[in-house]
Amino acid sequence: MMKNNDKQIVSLDPILNRKFPCFLDIEKAAQKRMPRFIREYISGGIGQDLGVTRNRTELDNVLLTPRYLVETDDVNIECEILGQQYDAPFGVSPVGFGDLAWPKSAQIIASAAKAHNIPFGSSIFTLCNLETIRQHAGSSAWFQLYHPKDPAVTRDLLLRAETAGYKNLLVTVDVPAPTRRDHDIRNGFLLPVHIGLRNLVELILHPGWTLASTQTGFPVFENFTPYIKGRVSKNEALAVSSDMLAGHVTPDMLSALRENWRGNLIIKGVLDSDEAIQYKSAGADGFVVSNHGGRQLEAAPSPVQVLPQMRNVLGDDVVLIAEGGVRTGLDICRMLALGADFVMAGRPFYCAVAALGAKGASHMMSVLKDELTCTMGQLGCNQLAELSSRLFNENESETSRSVLPF
Repeated sequence: MMKNNDKQIVSLDPILNRKFPCFLDIEKAAQKRMPRFIREYISGGIGQDLGVTRNRTELDNVLLTPRYLVETDDVNIECEILGQQYDAPFGVSPVGFGDLAWPKSAQIIASAAKAHNIPFGSSIFTLCNLETIRQHAGSSAWFQLYHPKDPAVTRDLLLRAETAGYKNLLVTVDVPAPTRRDHDIRNGFLLPVHIGLRNLVELILHPGWTLASTQTGFPVFENFTPYIKGRVSKNEALAVSSDMLAGHVTPDMLSALRENWRGNLIIKGVLDSDEAIQYKSAGADGFVVSNHGGRQLEAAPSPVQVLPQMRNVLGDDVVLIAEGGVRTGLDICRMLALGADFVMAGRPFYCAVAALGAKGASHMMSVLKDELTCTMGQLGCNQLAELSSRLFNENESETSRSVLPF
């Protein structure tokens, strides 16, 4: 078991807690500070946002039964996953372009994750390079890979990640084709970037975001700059970076990844248990059960709908991480009760930085920890492993009532 030597004691700020006691309050503040084209990119899904809505609705429908004839004086939310000990059973999902919510969001959240001793998923599309993120997050850093078309680029990225000290590789497989998001098309939020009159007005109406972004400079995907050949503008470099990626991750690609990566290999975006078995046979160490936050396929089921079956099929020894729609400590309990070993969320932390600046990420993490501890106390659970026994099953409840003698 690996311990995180960067661990610090982080307390909930009482002033921030009064003003922003939950994610909904944080989200409202963030929406006011971000231009519309950024706001809709960060919060929106694909199509009519049915996938985003489904993730939220399915989580809300998960009920947990409290037990009161127990002792819960010492609730413990620490956990171990993939050989490392963390202070809570949740981490930060990789979010491409997440830095656009507020400049340098990724570095801010990475530093907060280090202080809170929870994982930080560094997107390959973070606007700073993987080495910089590793410096901010320390041993809490996990690296996310979209598979490049060029095997040489893939091998070099893996070598860079290993050299920087990453132990966990998240291989995203649920973006097999270019994505068409209606709100991004309406807003002109496409590559290469073009700022039209409508977005120019939005920039004027949100001077705080605009000034901070201007000071940071034009966004560039720094992870890809070593591989861009020839003289191109920064705007062109964004499009070139995106074009460097493959679509489907083939079995051969996966085998090569396993051969060239000595750390933990986690497949992100799996929704089918049979496919998960194939990934496991190819050397996967775990899975992120996710529909990409409802951003890729509007008809995809939510993690809540497939998680119990995946746990049943794969057994207790396979690491399952759930992601999609998580906004509260209660949601974390729900996912764990359904069979997840760990939970990840992305939007809450980037919204928190947009709303509150440098203090936002740490505050959001503290709120989730506090909500999680509170919920477990209400449920009568001292340990995370007890949450599965609190899952309410309406069918079982109906059966028990049917056999009562009165």
